[in-house]
Amino acid sequence: MQRRERGFNCEATVQAEHERLGELSERRLADRLMSIAESRSVRALGGAYCSTFGELTGSSTVGLYLLEGAEPDLVYSRHVEDGLLDNYKSGFWKCDPVLDCILTAGRAADGASLLGPYHWRRSASFELLREWGFSYNMAGPLWRENRIIGVLFTATPNAETPYTPALRQIMDLLCRAGSLALVNMMKAGRFDEDAGGPIMVPALPATMPSDALSRLPPRSADVAIRVCRGRTNKEIAREMGISDQTVKEHVANLCRRFGAHNRTELAACLLGGTSRQ
Repeated sequence: MQRRERGFNCEATVQAEHERLGELSERRLADRLMSIAESRSVRALGGAYCSTFGELTGSSTVGLYLLEGAEPDLVYSRHVEDGLLDNYKSGFWKCDPVLDCILTAGRAADGASLLGPYHWRRSASFELLREWGFSYNMAGPLWRENRIIGVLFTATPNAETPYTPALRQIMDLLCRAGSLALVNMMKAGRFDEDAGGPIMVPALPATMPSDALSRLPPRSADVAIRVCRGRTNKEIAREMGISDQTVKEHVANLCRRFGAHNRTELAACLLGGTSRQ
């Protein structure tokens, strides 16, 4: 009887989501996209995302990160506990499968679809989210030309069902609109006041160009991303579940491919989208 009730509740949740998406007409979505694209500060951009996610998913949770260096830099958050943000900043981002997928594939992703329902419920990501009252997360890339300059996160509390393919497609559109806003901020050299003080949108973020990643096999791309983050071979092996020797072979192959003599040169080639060959 309880199983039947859970099934009914799940169907009701799915139906409610379809109704929400149905109510968000093409005109309404266009208005939301325009509002995001026209944002002239990080705070305004975050607020526009909050409103849009609230209408789309019923959860206005937002985390906006810029990729200025080796690690994501939080510049805006709403409806997220400081404890979750602190845990992510302290090192969880290094093994976040959603972040790795975005940097590798260059498109929106959610944890449950990426790992599968069974593995998602047993993942460290799910445990971290559940500790702070969430069930599912979704994120997408923010772009400047062919370079990922940031990541947009959202999450749903106590949800019965994960994000759908339709929502991931909309997430990509929302990220493209936000990318336009960020590029305009960079060109204008705008600052934004946040809880942490003045924030300047970086002019030259240190992330890999998508064309450099697209030319690499998936495993090599995963290793390349971690090399650019300054990981050691042991750290890469542990995160990817492969041997140190396999990592060394990937790094050696990447060095040959990009004409680099060492890891430092390799990272510079990858981040700059250049090759000595």
